Amino acid sequence: MLPNQTETYPLTDPAFLEDPYPVYCRMRQHDPVYWSDALGHWVLTRYDDVLAAARHPALSSARTEDSVRAQLRGSDPALVADFTRSIMGMMVVKDGPEHHRLRVLGTHAFTPSALQRWQAVIERVVDDLLDAALPRGRMDLIDDLARPLPAIVIADLFGIPPEDRDMFHHWSMASARFFGGAVGDAEQAARAANEAVRQLERYFRDLLQERQRRPGDDLMSLLLQGQAEGRLTAEEVTSQCILLLNAGHLTTMDQFGNTVLALLKHPGQWRRLRDEPALVRSAVEEGLRYDGAVLLLQRIAREDLMLRGRTIRKGDLVYLSLGAANRDPEVFSEPDRFDVGRSDNRHLAFGVGPHLCLGMTLARRELEVSLGRLVRQLPRLRFDVERPVRRRSDSLLFRGLEALPVRFD
Repeated sequence: MLPNQTETYPLTDPAFLEDPYPVYCRMRQHDPVYWSDALGHWVLTRYDDVLAAARHPALSSARTEDSVRAQLRGSDPALVADFTRSIMGMMVVKDGPEHHRLRVLGTHAFTPSALQRWQAVIERVVDDLLDAALPRGRMDLIDDLARPLPAIVIADLFGIPPEDRDMFHHWSMASARFFGGAVGDAEQAARAANEAVRQLERYFRDLLQERQRRPGDDLMSLLLQGQAEGRLTAEEVTSQCILLLNAGHLTTMDQFGNTVLALLKHPGQWRRLRDEPALVRSAVEEGLRYDGAVLLLQRIAREDLMLRGRTIRKGDLVYLSLGAANRDPEVFSEPDRFDVGRSDNRHLAFGVGPHLCLGMTLARRELEVSLGRLVRQLPRLRFDVERPVRRRSDSLLFRGLEALPVRFD
C-alpha cells in the first residue's frame, strides 16, 4: 500500500457516482494502478490490466471477510454475520475446483438451448408490460418495464409464485447494496443486508422443501438434484439460489435502464435503431460497453504482485474497473461515443475468465427482446421533461436508475 498517497480521485462523491467516466479517463492516463484510501482498495482502470487481473491466479475471488471489514471500517463484522456466511457459500467468491463444483450445475439452466424455451415467455412479458402502459402515453421505464421484466422471468426460472416478486426484489436490493460496496451509512446498509439475507434464506428453505416433495424442471429442482447426488450441501443450495436470483434480475434491470437512457440522450442513435431494427443486438452490446450495470469486479491478492511499478501486497483488495476498461481508447475507437452500429465490440461487461457471468445469455435475450419491441412499438419515445431522471447513488459496483420517465404520445 501507499499510505502517503493523497486521495486524488473522488470515487465516493455523488458527482462521480452520477458520471464516473471522466474520472476513469484521468485515472487510465495518470494512475492506472491507483491506491484509494477512501475505498481501501487498489483500482485498475486499463483494459489490458483488467483482463489480465481477472485471469491471474494470484488474484482470488475468495475475499468476503476482507471485503466486509473494509466496508465496515472498524464496526463490528458481527453486524453481517448471516450475510457473510451466506455469501461465503456462493460460487462467485470461490476459486478453482470449488468454483467449478458450484458453477457446473447452474450452467445447465443457462445454455442457449435451455433458454430457447424462455424466448416466448420474455416476448409475452414485454408485450404485456408495454400494452399496460400504452393507453397512458407515458410511463416510468424502470418501474413499468425494466424492473418487472427480469423479475418475472427469473421467478419463472425458479418456479417462484408471481405474488412474491415484489418481496424478493426488496430483499435483493438490500443485500446487493452492501455486497456492491454501499456508499453512505455502511452500518445501516450492513444491518439491512443481513436482515434481507435472513429473509431470503428462510424463503428459499421453505420453497426448497416444497420442491423436494414435488420436483420440476426449474432451477431449484436442478440444484436439489446436485444436493441429492452429494455435490452440494443444503446450505450451498440456498446460497446459490440467493446469488442467481439477485444477479438474474437486478443487473438486467439496471442495464436496460442505462441503455435506453443512452439512446434517449443520443436521439440520432435512437432514430438509427428505429430505422434499422436489425441493429438491436449491436445496440445491446454497445449499451453494455458504454454504460454497464456492473462497474467493478473485486479480488484479493494471495501473494505480492508488481503492476506498472506498483506493489500490490498479499492481502490487499483490488477493484478491476470494468467501466473504465470499456472506455479504454487503446481498445475502442472514440470510446466516449455511443454507436449502436459499433463493430469489434470486445467489452468486458459480463466479466472474463472463470467467473464470466453465468446468466449472460439470458440477460442478452431479455435486453434484445425488450429493446427491439420498445423501438418498434414506441418509435416516438422521448424524455418526460415534467419529471426528472434519477440515478441510484448508493453503490460502488452497481450502476442503475431509480426512475426514467418517458413519453410516447
